[in-house]
Amino acid sequence: MTALRLHVLSEPGPLAFDTEALRMQFPELEISVSRDRASLPAEIGAAEILLTNEKVDVSALRSYAPNLKWVQVTSAGVEAMLPTLPDNVLLTNASGVHSEKGAEFVLSSVLLLNYQIPEFMHKQARRDWAPVFVGPLRGKTAVVLGSGSIGSAAIALLAERGMTVIAVNRSGKPAAGAARTITLGELDGVLPGADFLVSTLPATAGTTGAMGKAQLEMLPHGAGIVSVGRAAIFDHDALCAGLIAGHLGGAVLDVFPQEPLPADDPTWSVPRLIATPHCSVDDLEGYVDRCVEIFGRNLDLYRAGQRMETQVDPAQGY
Repeated sequence: MTALRLHVLSEPGPLAFDTEALRMQFPELEISVSRDRASLPAEIGAAEILLTNEKVDVSALRSYAPNLKWVQVTSAGVEAMLPTLPDNVLLTNASGVHSEKGAEFVLSSVLLLNYQIPEFMHKQARRDWAPVFVGPLRGKTAVVLGSGSIGSAAIALLAERGMTVIAVNRSGKPAAGAARTITLGELDGVLPGADFLVSTLPATAGTTGAMGKAQLEMLPHGAGIVSVGRAAIFDHDALCAGLIAGHLGGAVLDVFPQEPLPADDPTWSVPRLIATPHCSVDDLEGYVDRCVEIFGRNLDLYRAGQRMETQVDPAQGY
């Protein structure tokens, strides 16, 4: 029997694969390696599977790799790759790899917002001594957009703190730990009661612009926002305007319409906004190992002819 051929794109950096370890872990695979995208077309050859730590143009690559049937990436977001995905190539992502850190980042951000740390930082810059006394999270309401791996883990942590969590997803299927689960189409009805709005959503045709100007204005005065999904969910200008006007109590944003955020972007100086440089859910320690574990589970299902654990549905965008 001919061995399955796996090609690995492992560009140098903290997310590079240990290719010798891959050969030891998967001795049944015939493994070849490229160290940069430029050499990938010439080196992928007859590989059936591509494991990559960088996003690639799959359609263009397929002209050099006619046997390619499956691409596994080490990121959860794949919206940049979907337009290049031929109908006869499967795509799997690393959904689940970010859940623990992502959930803790969400919890820490909600705590910061609850205790008005962004507001105190704003006042500190003006040397304004103005105490504000607030209560703990218990009994407050968080609306969490997305109940995938990060969203589900965040829901659990917020619920553990005694919060009422309303989960929002595509299907309305109940999310564990949430007091209520609704569809995105029902979002407007819960926004006026949200103390905090957390977005973990990917950018798809159905989610882009979900939190527009009208939705942001539906939030009660002083509401806080945490965004660790994709920036396209929000009307960024309207969000910043809400912070400047004081309608929104604060925001922790890890994603932005343009990244890196340009040095002259006015977002830097928006009051009550904490900007983190798209690193909230990534964890270099053990990240690649967890991605390889996901690949291994997917490989078993691929061989069995079954749908893979993290297989992307191009129609849904994730």
